[in-house]
Amino acid sequence: MTLKKHLFILIVFLLLASLSLSGFLFFADNALDKLPFAGMANYNPLEGEEPIEVSYFDKISKRVRTKHYSFASVGEEVSLKGYEVFPTYITCDYFDILNQPLNGVSFSEEEQLSKAKKAIISDTLALKLYFNTDAVGKNLELNGESYIICGIIEESKNLIDKFSQDGKERVYIPYTLAENPEKLPVHTIVYDTRTASAGVIEQMNTPQYHFTSLSEKAQVINCLRHVAFLVIYVALAITLMYLWYKICSKLLKEIGENLKKNYFLKSFLSVPLKYIFFVLTALGIPALLVFIFLKSDFSIFIVSKYIPYDNLFDIGYYFERLCEEAQYMNTLALAGDTYRINLYTSTFSTCLWIGAIFTIFFIITIVLLLSLIKKLFKKYS
Repeated sequence: MTLKKHLFILIVFLLLASLSLSGFLFFADNALDKLPFAGMANYNPLEGEEPIEVSYFDKISKRVRTKHYSFASVGEEVSLKGYEVFPTYITCDYFDILNQPLNGVSFSEEEQLSKAKKAIISDTLALKLYFNTDAVGKNLELNGESYIICGIIEESKNLIDKFSQDGKERVYIPYTLAENPEKLPVHTIVYDTRTASAGVIEQMNTPQYHFTSLSEKAQVINCLRHVAFLVIYVALAITLMYLWYKICSKLLKEIGENLKKNYFLKSFLSVPLKYIFFVLTALGIPALLVFIFLKSDFSIFIVSKYIPYDNLFDIGYYFERLCEEAQYMNTLALAGDTYRINLYTSTFSTCLWIGAIFTIFFIITIVLLLSLIKKLFKKYS
């Protein structure tokens, strides 16, 4: 194979590896932006038990001083200007806990207590109803009642987000507007995992709910990013150390031959650049790799339930457990807001496949690069 052909194939595989890495990072970063430091519990009808009621949370409020949790209750499907929507009763801090960006604001606690008729809808529904996503302040007729839109949910339009959504349009309103608020069935519970309320909620005797730590899922996705960067670093280290070996070997050979003919001082004065280049290469490349390693974050978070008992380096075991969980999540019939749970499973599966493709392309690229370096040294030595 000629050098030009070799170089062309190397560039092709480098581009393929770069494209796959870009796709991997895009999907990973997209999920990390939407997975907050929060936990979520979704009602699972397959458990055969009825969902808890809003009054159940009176027990929690007696055990924790600060309220860092919220809930959602999905009402019966109704028609709104020809579109099927679900009235969803929430508390005022529902979107704050989920770190959901809003165009506008959520209703306040005072408006919740005073039963103000405020509503929050998605920008997709706003576009359908008003032909404009800027619908804050507009009136909305729901079940014969007039509501004022105070916030618009800013939804992402990329492909993986669309696959993660359940296709249902919801109108979020204060739970106090329900006919009997205390008797509302709770379909989704959200809570801040960094507060005392998290432990209380997770210890509730509610087997009919499936608990998901969104912050833990974010750490898993971030772990995949770190693995990708670690692969790049290891490949870079192998390439640079191979180059280091070739350059130092060549320079040492030339310097050794030169020293046989001259005294050291005379030789050093006659060819100073060769010695300088040798010292810079011999010390500079290892120092550069150490510097990059110290400045980079390659920390890999592993959830305790995924760690094998017998062999910590059994990579297949980790991926097997993660894939099993992703498949298990797909078999659940969860009620309420499942967007972020679906987003995690979709992102994990997508990143796993794209990451494998990237690794294959990148390994081929490194092999081609090492082979090219070997050819160049052989040709010009």
